[in-house]
Amino acid sequence: ANRISPHPSFHKTISMTSASLLPLLCLCLLAFSHSFSTPYLPDGKYRVAKQGRVAYTSTTSLFVKDKWDLLIDEDDDDDLQFDGGPPVPRDMKYNMFNINRQRENFVSIKGIAGKDLTNDVYARDPETDTFWFVGKVARVSDIPVEKCIARQWAMVVEHSARLRPTELYPKWGRLQLWAAPGDSELDVAYCKPEIQFIQMFRDVDGAGEVRNMEVGFQGELYENEEEGFRTIRTDDGKAVKQEIQSSPQQPTEAQLDEMMKVLNEVEANSGEQ
Repeated sequence: ANRISPHPSFHKTISMTSASLLPLLCLCLLAFSHSFSTPYLPDGKYRVAKQGRVAYTSTTSLFVKDKWDLLIDEDDDDDLQFDGGPPVPRDMKYNMFNINRQRENFVSIKGIAGKDLTNDVYARDPETDTFWFVGKVARVSDIPVEKCIARQWAMVVEHSARLRPTELYPKWGRLQLWAAPGDSELDVAYCKPEIQFIQMFRDVDGAGEVRNMEVGFQGELYENEEEGFRTIRTDDGKAVKQEIQSSPQQPTEAQLDEMMKVLNEVEANSGEQ
């Protein structure tokens, strides 16, 4: 049987029809994919909806804003940076992923070992005698506190600078970190002589070999316009003032907050004299 071939004009018609439909097909695919993408805003941010709320966050970190955003805002990083010093390990850069991981590590370690493997951390401008409480660290049993803080140094120092932008940020590259026994804020407020701060250092042998899961950091956060807890100490970490005799009865949370406020006011006034 003879095979009948279509007229050449038929092929030409099909080619022209395909070419005319190609742009339309591309537009359909673009619209379809866009319907599943995160809505993009003109200012370079994505919108994130969660639990009925809409929050705005930078493209590199999708999370709902909370009180941490008072300290960290990736859009303002260029205005709040310290240039100098050794490079910061990637897992200790000050971002929400690392902050959350180290905070969870702290909670886990303390939940198992208690406060014996934790320390309170204070930051100090070396030109003053004021030590600011900036958070707590925890470590596993075979990691000394010196390695624990050295491993997390960059994160703790940057948190300190962001927590106290007026007092500590200007001295970011020169800040000192000091360790005190875990959960000793009340004894520090009472100027207990047995509580002595120990200065920590960034460069500690073997600190770089510590895995991030073996240490944790829980940064201090202020709520309800707190002034922040600070204490006056000597250059060797001892209390300057005489011990305040505590009441036999344990103070309530409200009484403790009021006492901290009074102590802060007293120390602030003494520092101005």
